[in-house]
Amino acid sequence: MVKVKNMANILDSERFGDDKRQYFIDLKKARNQKHYLRITRQDEEQENIYKRTQLVLFEEDLGFFVEALSMVLGRYSNGQIGISS
Repeated sequence: MVKVKNMANILDSERFGDDKRQYFIDLKKARNQKHYLRITRQDEEQENIYKRTQLVLFEEDLGFFVEALSMVLGRYSNGQIGISS
């Protein structure tokens, strides 16, 4: 029997990747009715055996996260971050 997780608390979702590695970005609603973002990376380690790593960002931290990510990626795209080989 396959166990199906309750998807009712997922408000929106995006997924990308390939057969060996996938990323899931889920906007969810917690029991206390607040929203949070869950980013999951799933790696296939062996056939049908997966390792998952998750990052959870709560509603009050989402603005700070988006701003920090935008700043880092902006500096990177403008060549302000030196990449050594």
